[in-house]
Amino acid sequence: MLTEKITLILSNHRNPKNPEFPQVLTKHEIVSIISSSLSPNESQKNLTDKIQNILNELQAEGEVLAGKRNYYCMAPPMVLAQNKEDLTSLLFRGDRAYLTLAHQVLESQQNPPNPLVLRPKSNQFHRIKNRLHQVGIRLLTISDSIENFPIPRKPLKSELRSTWTEDPFSIKNWQNGSYIQRYVPCNEAQKERWRNPSRESIKNEDILHLPTGEYLWFEDQNFYELEPDLAILAMFYQDKQMGCPLKIIWDEPPGKLNLQGVYLPSTYARWLWHISEPGEEYRTRNFQSKNWPLVKEAFKRLGAKLV
Repeated sequence: MLTEKITLILSNHRNPKNPEFPQVLTKHEIVSIISSSLSPNESQKNLTDKIQNILNELQAEGEVLAGKRNYYCMAPPMVLAQNKEDLTSLLFRGDRAYLTLAHQVLESQQNPPNPLVLRPKSNQFHRIKNRLHQVGIRLLTISDSIENFPIPRKPLKSELRSTWTEDPFSIKNWQNGSYIQRYVPCNEAQKERWRNPSRESIKNEDILHLPTGEYLWFEDQNFYELEPDLAILAMFYQDKQMGCPLKIIWDEPPGKLNLQGVYLPSTYARWLWHISEPGEEYRTRNFQSKNWPLVKEAFKRLGAKLV
């Protein structure tokens, strides 16, 4: 699968000066590597778009970090536990170069169909945490993390990346005839809140999305590049300010959450993925009844409505 190929590529390319860190690669480099590895009978149709969608998904899940100008690298390695008591099955996330090491230090037997699942020999939380910490891997619990989740807000000046020296509206050769989009809070689905603006319609504190994938923040007549998570938090902040909460489809009796077309901050997405199982449809998740209050609390924190 393309998802596994991308995580392996980003994990296997190591920083030559500091091999403990993964190499940063551009989307173009990732596409080139995958394209050259395909067999002659494998289709390359829409390959770039497919890879971009997967990178977006991996970034949302906290597996991949997105840098400016479409640079990507694997996130630092971490292990997720349901809580401090339930340690029979842990989930590995991030830099795959550390996966085998995580199994070794926890004396976990690898299961080829599910290599990301760790089953530690010890059942003591602090013992597991210390062993992982010694090899540079974090241990996080799901149950006590929601209180530390970021809340919707506009970005601070110190968080804004480099200024775009060129007005993005002056660039005529955007790929595939795509256009710059501006986020406009309204009573539509999240993907429908992105509109094609004119340069004259841009106002202070607007969020823009470029055809190449970057987010921009417009402030004091300057365009600043914005990290994806900060852009998404700013989107939810603007929804709240305009009284247009995002409506998330939630079918409670079976505990089914529909996130099709919805982008969430990576902390929330990673957490929701961990306490649920995949549904039958794309980007749908099934939750046990014990986790329903947690789902409601998460979206309440974001200012979204479950409907």
